[in-house]
Amino acid sequence: MTRTETPTGPGPLEGLTVLDLATIFAGPSAARHLADFGATVIKIERPGAPDGARRLGEVDGEDSFYWRLVGRNKLPMELDLKHPRGREILLQLVRRADVLIENFRPGTLERLQLDPESVLLRENPGLVVLRVTGYGQDGPYASRAGFGTIAEAMSTLAHGPGQPDGPPTLPPIALADEVTGLQGAFAVLAALRYRDRTGQGQVIDANLLESLVDIIGPGPAIYHRTGHVDGRYGSRLTFSAPRNVYRCADGYIVLSGSSNEAALRIFDAIGKPQLRHDPRFQTPAARLAHVDELDRLIEDWTQERSVEEVVRTLSQAGAACGPVYDVAQLVADEHVQARRCFIEVESPAGEGPVLQLQPTPRFSRTPGQVRHAGLAPGACTEKILTELGYSKEEIEELREQGVIGQARSTALAA
Repeated sequence: MTRTETPTGPGPLEGLTVLDLATIFAGPSAARHLADFGATVIKIERPGAPDGARRLGEVDGEDSFYWRLVGRNKLPMELDLKHPRGREILLQLVRRADVLIENFRPGTLERLQLDPESVLLRENPGLVVLRVTGYGQDGPYASRAGFGTIAEAMSTLAHGPGQPDGPPTLPPIALADEVTGLQGAFAVLAALRYRDRTGQGQVIDANLLESLVDIIGPGPAIYHRTGHVDGRYGSRLTFSAPRNVYRCADGYIVLSGSSNEAALRIFDAIGKPQLRHDPRFQTPAARLAHVDELDRLIEDWTQERSVEEVVRTLSQAGAACGPVYDVAQLVADEHVQARRCFIEVESPAGEGPVLQLQPTPRFSRTPGQVRHAGLAPGACTEKILTELGYSKEEIEELREQGVIGQARSTALAA
């Protein structure tokens, strides 16, 4: 595994300033993607009440590995927005910023006298405000607490993956938050493109539920036209076969025959070319109608062979096949290592290097980079206030009033 070797030049978003007021994953994830590609992201946390991501799965009292990812490349600042002086400092930052990201419940920003339309955009007409919630800024559920788990259930995402004779299955990752973070980052860049052409900022209403519905496919359209509601299909697809997880002698592989020719190549690879002409398997519709028989034929072959042999044989035949990995196997994979997908980044807390995925996608001229793996709460408060023109005496006064937190190191990881 290599230490940080990404270029140190400016990223494509250099010069953009982002204020990250959000917590946990979706909003902070959007900000992290922008930071990875060069934006200056000021992470604002309330004194004594840091982002909850810092404590998700923490080890030995240090900030968690989740924080090391979602907090990387950001400049943490502690600021009490309920205090009048804290609000004024935020407005000073807003005047200099390009983007503000928040994920309070609808109405919270307004109660803080920070209404996007009447306050924030008045202070900075070119500001882009990304508002991330569970269900959107309006509607019957707007005031409900928004969690990715609920969006994953309501979006139908949990309904389909469960086994046919079992319950619905939730993804074991923060999928709704990460998808919304990616969509949020895209939306911010689209809004900045408009801002650069017109000088006008705007407010973006992003939410977990709709972000997931956007990726589930045509299920709602099929129901609208036909009244059909899919059941649970395990690891299969409703529109393509074969597609499943298959047992091997020493593990599992996945196999997909999304095109007709790709599916027919599988029969050649498993030594049954005659199945190309079997009416049960000649067409996509026929294979779907006989999917149980199809899967049995394939697994009868795979379970007698190792994962390595199955992947090699099917890949050489031009079939879409790959191993099912755990995290240790992923990190050790020769392709992942050859691409240097992961790098070791020194932890600001000094507890040892942290493994991080290189920023992705990869740019040929201005690639993203990992500058540090998540600093302590308020690590950059004094630096940011100094840049705003505050003296040491004024900063100490703010500290005594509880507007900002205690003094912390501002050193960045190498």
